[in-house]
Amino acid sequence: MKKKLITLACLAAAVVVLLGVYAGAKKNNEQRQDEQTDTLAQQAEPKYSVVTYKPEEIKSVNVSTSDDITFLVKDEGIVIDNADMTLLKPELVSLMFNALINVRSDNLVGEFDDPVEKERYVPQGGAVVHYITADEETELFIGNETPDKNYYYVNKQGSNEIYTVDKATCERIMQKVTDLADLTLDKLDPNALTMLEVTQKGREDLKVSFDKENKISAESHDKNGLATLVMHSPIENLLVYPYNIESGLLYDYDKFKLDKMVELGDEKYADYGLDDPTMTIAMADTENSVTLRVGRKTEDGGSYYVTPYGNKGVYTMSENALAPFFDYDIINFIQKFIALHYRYTLSDIEIKSVYGDYTVEFKEEDGKTLTEENGNYKDKRQEYINGKAVDSDAFTAYYELLVGLTFDALKEYEPTGEPQAEICYHLLDGSEDKVVFYDYDETFFAAVKGGGELKMLINKQQVKQAVDKAKELLG
Repeated sequence: MKKKLITLACLAAAVVVLLGVYAGAKKNNEQRQDEQTDTLAQQAEPKYSVVTYKPEEIKSVNVSTSDDITFLVKDEGIVIDNADMTLLKPELVSLMFNALINVRSDNLVGEFDDPVEKERYVPQGGAVVHYITADEETELFIGNETPDKNYYYVNKQGSNEIYTVDKATCERIMQKVTDLADLTLDKLDPNALTMLEVTQKGREDLKVSFDKENKISAESHDKNGLATLVMHSPIENLLVYPYNIESGLLYDYDKFKLDKMVELGDEKYADYGLDDPTMTIAMADTENSVTLRVGRKTEDGGSYYVTPYGNKGVYTMSENALAPFFDYDIINFIQKFIALHYRYTLSDIEIKSVYGDYTVEFKEEDGKTLTEENGNYKDKRQEYINGKAVDSDAFTAYYELLVGLTFDALKEYEPTGEPQAEICYHLLDGSEDKVVFYDYDETFFAAVKGGGELKMLINKQQVKQAVDKAKELLG
């Protein structure tokens, strides 16, 4: 037993020694790591401080290049004199200011007493940074690039020392105000648009919106649960689904962004064609909206000058981003129904044509009524054609034919002669939706809705079939 106790005691002592050795080794290792970290930090820190100020020491900093910028330190923060700060990105302003007040170098080229020798590196006419603090005024001169193009030579006022400062820092110091622009536009969801308008010279306006008061939009929303838009121009009362706009017009929407700022103000709008825009684009979803005026093309032809609504700046946007708005074809994003109405919204339909005249009516009688519960409609009204009740089952197929009239194409066309047919849908709210058909050629009618130049071309056989089916139901 005594031997076992001695053995256990020895083991315990050995463990203590090992723990001590481990703890000591760990401490030494951590100390070495700390020393290495300090050494690396010292190595990363440039050796020479050319200009170093704290922000609170600065009254102003002026950068004289092709575009003078004066930074002012005020109670509300760092601002740029005579600049609309709402058009600038705060992060970029801060980065430039910090670069100006912390100019450091890894390399002292040498001391040059001879002005001629000094000017080989830092000639007159380069960028000049003028610092004003509570205690002093001084200047920093940025000269030529080094032969390897990775650095610039710099010299501080009153010193004969020439340093090299990395190119990235110097180019940040020499930025223009326009380089600090905030280029972000409000983000829109192309699949959830509530409004789209495109006004373009030499072309009819495109106007599409969600209007809960519009019966066509409300009908589709109530029936299908879709946020259906309605076209108001160039053709009235055509259905447009947001996902069709996304695929037919906004398929490159990720390119719809500002590339760069050209001017900070609106004084030169005429120079860029923005006083009389080539095109205006307005879009909105449930959260945000964007309105953009488009001026003339840039000199290189790859972009256009633009300005967002409420923003006085002049920017560029690529031709590729704007091409879908210049070249759109509404046939790619509209529903091709002449007049799509659900029967529970109608009181009657009048048809006048060279094939015959018919009036379709929906009447409540003998328990056959129109009811609504929680947005669901049940239309059991009796159907009449020219005053005669018709079989409800047979009428359903006829009604689908009548409201399912679709056009094949859109053409600019000025109708001549007398109308060949007219269909007028009278809605229960007292409004009406009228389509008038004119001869286009042997195959098509030109259907007119509203006063636009575009006409819908519909096959004459569709209209004739709608009339023939009514005649058939009358027996």
